[in-house]
Amino acid sequence: MKARDIGALALKNVLRARWKTVLCALAVCVGAASAYLVGEISANAKQKIVDEIEKSGLGGVMIFSEGTAAEALRVEQIQRLPKQYPQIKAAMPVFVDYGSYQLRGQKGSAAVWGIDQQFPAIFPVELKYGRLPGAEDVRQGARVAVVEDTLAQRIYHRENIVGKAITIYKDSIGESYEIIGVIRSQKGGLEALMGGGKLPVFLYLPYTSDARYSPNQPAEQLAISCQDGEDPEAVAAAAIRSLSRQSQGGKFSSENISGYLDSFSAILSAVSLLIAAIGGVSLMVGGVGVMNSMVSAIENRKKEIGIYLAIGARPRDIVRCYLLEAVILCLLGGLAGGAAGAGLLWAGGKLLGVKLAFHLRYLLLAEAAAGGCGLLFGALPARRAAQLSPIEAIRSE
Repeated sequence: MKARDIGALALKNVLRARWKTVLCALAVCVGAASAYLVGEISANAKQKIVDEIEKSGLGGVMIFSEGTAAEALRVEQIQRLPKQYPQIKAAMPVFVDYGSYQLRGQKGSAAVWGIDQQFPAIFPVELKYGRLPGAEDVRQGARVAVVEDTLAQRIYHRENIVGKAITIYKDSIGESYEIIGVIRSQKGGLEALMGGGKLPVFLYLPYTSDARYSPNQPAEQLAISCQDGEDPEAVAAAAIRSLSRQSQGGKFSSENISGYLDSFSAILSAVSLLIAAIGGVSLMVGGVGVMNSMVSAIENRKKEIGIYLAIGARPRDIVRCYLLEAVILCLLGGLAGGAAGAGLLWAGGKLLGVKLAFHLRYLLLAEAAAGGCGLLFGALPARRAAQLSPIEAIRSE
């Protein structure tokens, strides 16, 4: 039989048994829709979490002092690092205290970050209103602060509160600061990274606004950002060697904060593959349904198969014909499943008020997987049909 004749016969078999075709396609449709939805949902969830982590401002490399105060990082040493190592884009001391705040009569706990003008070069924050502390603010020890939009919205029911006063308490001592800037909240991604744990309000001040900190005071940690294309681990190691020499053998360690995103993305990819495998199982169940249907159809068509074999059709022609029929059934189910899955995804996004991305690759993968199921589960029935004896097949009815 010619390839054209085999294709025409397979298509004829699909069309003449309409109810069987609908039922088989429906079984594959459910599996293909499941596989497609699993891929889309996992991809959208992964992108959402990655976006939140990126919005958290995670970036740069943190270097920590593990020794005594005498061995701690000196601000002047930190400020010299970019000149000593061109691979370092920016470096700044980091002071973090935990205290509380009072804003418009409302109080709460806060993590108070002491920063300098290099802050935006290391942590990619989104400034929404006002400005960030500059070099002059740091030089003068200005009592200015930057708050997050979520705090402003919660207390003032608006985000732009530049010019308002906030009282910050550290060691039970309260001091008034002028709010000069509002940034997008950094906590969402961090809380996602922590598995949903709640963090205190983040406040950002020039580190020199606290009398305990000055260019001559030691810092327990610093943050650096690297030039594009530089290896953060290698740059941090070079910086640590320099700091150790200057502090006469002080001990330091580093942590690549930017690497958290890479590690988390790898974990999410592995989870996505696992979930996709589960979706593939549902597609396999549909394939089993197609195989059972094909076995039943071959039993009912024994006489027809015997006649084809008797007039010159080769066993491999019979194999190709019924294998192609199984593939067509599964492809039809795959198309229906992809369309149904895309429709459900769109409806779910509208219902939840979430903007979801559609990926053509998952639709193509679902269709390819459906076609693969047709080949896999159609092979046994097709082979059984080809092994029939022409005489016995014709006599079967």
